[in-house]
Amino acid sequence: MKDHPMKAEGTNIRKTERAGSKSEGIKTRKEGVMLEPVNHETAARPFSIHRTYVGGENENALYLHWHPEAEFFFLEEGEICFCVEEQSYMLRSGDAVFVPPGLTHNAVKAPGMACRYSALVFSLEWLSGYSRKVGNLYVNTLLNHRREAIRLFRSLNQADGEMLGFLSHFRTYADLQIQSYELRLLGEVMICVQEIYGKVAREAGDHEKWDSARIGVRRSIDYMMMHYSETITLEALVKSSGYSESHFCHRFKAVTGYTPFAYLNRIRVIKAAELLVSTPGKITEIAGNCGFENISYFNRVFRKQMGKTPGKYRSDTAW
Repeated sequence: MKDHPMKAEGTNIRKTERAGSKSEGIKTRKEGVMLEPVNHETAARPFSIHRTYVGGENENALYLHWHPEAEFFFLEEGEICFCVEEQSYMLRSGDAVFVPPGLTHNAVKAPGMACRYSALVFSLEWLSGYSRKVGNLYVNTLLNHRREAIRLFRSLNQADGEMLGFLSHFRTYADLQIQSYELRLLGEVMICVQEIYGKVAREAGDHEKWDSARIGVRRSIDYMMMHYSETITLEALVKSSGYSESHFCHRFKAVTGYTPFAYLNRIRVIKAAELLVSTPGKITEIAGNCGFENISYFNRVFRKQMGKTPGKYRSDTAW
């Protein structure tokens, strides 16, 4: 299988060939949910493997997005700044990162430098299928501790050698018939996730107590995801969480690091960023469709979060 350079004529279209997915880079849209418009699964294969080459003329190595699957990202060549939510990590050739489900991520690089990377994107339900009750123990821990589950693997760190061996090897499956490696891949992914789970569980300490405390916060975030284009009140968020108002605000900040409405603005801005890149709509229309009633406020919030105005972001990240 060959990987393809990004298109150079003023656009940043990422062309890849994928194994385990029929999408082939074709974009679809799921109503009401701010997610990457690429299907990473087929009816029988809840994963995809892809390799991407980004030419030196492009600054963006990976556009800002999120998806409901987990991802192992392996940098084969070059240097990039890989961002997950508000955290940034400098990756060099041979480094890798694990991105839990539902977290926004993107990557940028210095102009003039090319890079090549591979990624395995997979559903955590794939891992829990062999034993739903036991499997969910691991899956739920990673879901409830998403930020703590972000893992960086360095080629210069000897302790990461075994994990990087697996992550580097995943890309070789892209050239094979799925039936010749699918079960082997599942086993190797389980080994990797087991390693991550062990570290997350140890660091989380009394995670069962935290898991129960986070359930209401997760419900309120799900509500935001579904209704971000509408007017959302604190009362509605409190009701969706099942907490009292004072307990909700305190618990939300403790779990996410943001106030409820700061987090809602992040969701709306990232959705707006997706629409600015993937649609020709006017900026005022996009702002309104993402729940912003005041264009000046939208511009201010967008620039604070994205580091540039909506118009500049659209021109710099055009598809």
